[in-house]
Amino acid sequence: MNDASRNRPPLRFGRWAVPTLCVLLLVQILVTLGAGRRDDLSWFDPLIDVRAMVLEDHVGEPDVAKMQEAAISGMLETLDDPYTVWIPPRLESDFDKQMRGSYVGIGAEIEIIDDRLRIVSPLEDSPALEAGVRAGDVVLAIDENDTLGLDSEACIELLVGVEGTPVMLTVRHADGTEAELEVVRRRIETRSVKGIRREGEGWDHVLDPERGIGYIRLTQFTERTIEEMREALDDLDAAGVRALVLDLRFNGGGTLDGAIDVADLFLERGVIVSVRDRKGDGRRWTANRDDDDHLLPMVVLVNDGSASASEIVAGALQDNDRAKILGERTFGKGSVQEVRPLPDDRGTLKMTTARYYLPNGRNLDKRGDTDVWGVDPDPGFLIDLDTDAYRNLVLNRRRHEPIVEPENAAEARFEDPAWIEEEIEDPQLAAAMRTLASKLETDEWLIVGENPGAEAVASSELRDQMAYRTRLLDELAKTEARILELDEPDTDGEAATPAVGSDGTP
Repeated sequence: MNDASRNRPPLRFGRWAVPTLCVLLLVQILVTLGAGRRDDLSWFDPLIDVRAMVLEDHVGEPDVAKMQEAAISGMLETLDDPYTVWIPPRLESDFDKQMRGSYVGIGAEIEIIDDRLRIVSPLEDSPALEAGVRAGDVVLAIDENDTLGLDSEACIELLVGVEGTPVMLTVRHADGTEAELEVVRRRIETRSVKGIRREGEGWDHVLDPERGIGYIRLTQFTERTIEEMREALDDLDAAGVRALVLDLRFNGGGTLDGAIDVADLFLERGVIVSVRDRKGDGRRWTANRDDDDHLLPMVVLVNDGSASASEIVAGALQDNDRAKILGERTFGKGSVQEVRPLPDDRGTLKMTTARYYLPNGRNLDKRGDTDVWGVDPDPGFLIDLDTDAYRNLVLNRRRHEPIVEPENAAEARFEDPAWIEEEIEDPQLAAAMRTLASKLETDEWLIVGENPGAEAVASSELRDQMAYRTRLLDELAKTEARILELDEPDTDGEAATPAVGSDGTP
């Protein structure tokens, strides 16, 4: 019996088979993508409808730019992530300054004292310094704009501008004389690496020349930090330094690459940090053995203002047994942000894309369900300071930071821990010097503080909250006194009538 299927001629598409299948597949893909696109666009329908209704009929005149900013910010707030933010175009220049450590201006550190702008110090190699601006100068006017009552942000707005343009400053010098100074704006590269005091326009990084103890204060991690760190370490090598204090207090972080590069300077092996995204995928960085590795004894100073990149460096050096961590528990920010510009110059999105983990595998984030976060000091190296103590040490340290003539430099004995503790009021730095001196002389670390732990952290937080309550009570007492003053009888013997609203409430 013949099998009919064997005699049936095969079905043939000829040379059109592959193109036909590709067309059919493309049609199916476009249909699928079209459905997804319609779903994406329909998500915006309520927003578009609300916007149209408000623009059409709201009794007030809507600000469409503010509405757009609020819509984007509100969407990001639902992520419950304070580090994912949208930077509108009007704030991008400030954001870029923070990220890159550069801006166009006069180059000076400023503060507001008695409602007037005051120069803390001109920066090294700055147009302000070249024009004759000096530490302690009171700026009376900026381009004929009186500075009386202006806050620092308003003053900065007047000082920055287009590179190559002049700005006229009316200043009162410390000796009481006044002067008109023309300063030509140019790009300022702010330094993130500082020393213990000024040495001319530069920084002195040697704490104790006799024992060979150096000091580097790192204020943030920028694209230029690694270059500045190498310069400072070269200076310390030339001075014969044998031990180092790395001060990361109040360093709020910066670039991940900067943190990895700095940690690698002091490590010849070991894990520095690893990052993982929400899927668990990630990457790990390890130290490379290089000719510029510095393996000298180290103490790293940290406090609750040390965050993110600072915690990466402190944690990497601690977990690899390369340094003693001294101070108090760090802030606890263990997330990585990427900066992504929006198309058509519509701002920048800084978004958390991963979390980073210390060499021991622990994430640093401070969350409500954990008692452990950040980087703790080593056992015997907890020295906790309150807000007032930190304010005092910063103010005292500032006396030695401005660029001044040598004859006007403040007297200093930074080689003496007792002097640092008494005059600078910095027991953490004094303790770092004492334990490094012991390490150099006896090869043993001197115990200089308490042991960290949940109890110590809770005690510190309790003290901070009590101090905060005291400040609130002081403000409340001032307010009560002012109310009584305003409520006193007037000259005719009658009490002043307090103003009331339409519903009778004061």
